[in-house]
Amino acid sequence: MSAVREWLLGVTAAALAVALAQALTPEGAVKKVGRLVGGMVLLLAVAKPLLSLEPGTLAVTAGAWEQEAAARTGEDVMKTLIEEKTSAYIVDKGGALGMECTAQTQAEDDGSGWTVPWQVTVRGTWNESQRQALSDLIARELDIPPERQSFQKEGT
Repeated sequence: MSAVREWLLGVTAAALAVALAQALTPEGAVKKVGRLVGGMVLLLAVAKPLLSLEPGTLAVTAGAWEQEAAARTGEDVMKTLIEEKTSAYIVDKGGALGMECTAQTQAEDDGSGWTVPWQVTVRGTWNESQRQALSDLIARELDIPPERQSFQKEGT
């Protein structure tokens, strides 16, 4: 915060100096040159923080931002793949049990940095024993407890 304060004080001081010089300069060509010089002084005062950066600082910052964006994109792709593959697995297991169903899985970070299947919604037709068998399989093999499973029966 003190750097911003110093910068604002510098810009203010430069503006006051330029205004005083403009007031004391006689009319004519000298005043025009004074305006040009005053404008350059103000420009330098405003741009001073950029001029004090070491070469490559902005490039390093931009590079870090790009790496972070790429990592986030990779995480999003991984999450989507986990959701799609888990849903397909559940539909396949439901089909093996004689069910006609679709599944929508939501993946989340489990708190340790790993993205895991977290919640599932199954829609379709089944009898109660098929639904219970699939629910048990989801809990056992995918570690999604029954309280994070939703079964929505269709066609009844």
